[in-house]
Amino acid sequence: MNASTKYFRERPRIYNKKRYNKNEMNMTKKAIIIILLALVAMAGQAQSTFDTGDGCLNVIDVSYAQGIGEYGDGGISANYLHEKFINERLSIGAGIGYNHHEKYKFSAIPIYFSTHYFFLDRKFSPFVNLRVGGFAMFNAKKVGTNEKYSLSKDKQSFSLFVSPSVGVKMHITPNIGIMASINDEAYLVNAFDTSRNDYRSKLIHSWGISVGICFQIKGW
Repeated sequence: MNASTKYFRERPRIYNKKRYNKNEMNMTKKAIIIILLALVAMAGQAQSTFDTGDGCLNVIDVSYAQGIGEYGDGGISANYLHEKFINERLSIGAGIGYNHHEKYKFSAIPIYFSTHYFFLDRKFSPFVNLRVGGFAMFNAKKVGTNEKYSLSKDKQSFSLFVSPSVGVKMHITPNIGIMASINDEAYLVNAFDTSRNDYRSKLIHSWGISVGICFQIKGW
């Protein structure tokens, strides 16, 4: 048997071996994909979420915001919230925070009513949050200058703080999770109106991104 005849006789075996390896690889890939999809489905349905009997919802978050609108102003803020669970999806409570405004150059401590609604009783869930209350202003450095982003010297009769947000929550353990949201913060202040050349009550708005942790402590 010459070399060329031997080559052609062995060639189908090589092709069959390659075809077998290719089919085996395809089956392995399909098996991996099926396993991954099953794990994702199981994670999405897992009851790794807050239990109303394990304590209240505690949230600590920080955010950075940019002003929106002609008189808007952003800055940094930090908050602590403590809310009681009404059921697995709804919680109501109160919060306190710190905020510093960059353009108006003042700091504020907002104290507010807060409520969360989680759309799913699952490990991963979108949510909405609303915070409404008042605030104490301090360390104001741009007062009575009669220019844009200036605050009035007169004491403000009513302070209003409003912040709606929408975000997502993901649990690390049944009692600890992380949260991220997009929020709109609004503070009612007595600010200088350049078009009227006078101080007027204005809601200064900002859009921001917030990240934080949420957790439960037994009995708290």
